[in-house]
Amino acid sequence: MNIRFDRAQLHLEARELIRLYDPKGARVECVRGALWITQHRDHQDYFLAANDALTLERPGLALIHAQERSEVVLSEPAPSPRLRQGIGRAFVAALRAVGRAFARQFGPESIDRHRRPGWYHGL
Repeated sequence: MNIRFDRAQLHLEARELIRLYDPKGARVECVRGALWITQHRDHQDYFLAANDALTLERPGLALIHAQERSEVVLSEPAPSPRLRQGIGRAFVAALRAVGRAFARQFGPESIDRHRRPGWYHGL
């Protein structure tokens, strides 16, 4: 079972290890102490001292190792905004409406609509 919290404050003893699975976007703050952090498929390791922070950028496993007694704050990433998706859908719908109006005005069906009765139209 996965229990999710927006923010967790942890006290770690020296050499204690935390495993985070798929923490992409999570923020790690070292309040006091010293931390060593490594992420899956990242060739760089990170060392945090007191008042340092790091946003984890990769999916997969991340390890946080306390180098000494430490206090850590873990914050989950904010949910991805759905506003952008709503704006995109509205924009696509508006483009389709403009396209339909353009086709009615200048497309094949517009030929018969613009003829006046009694006028000669063509050969």
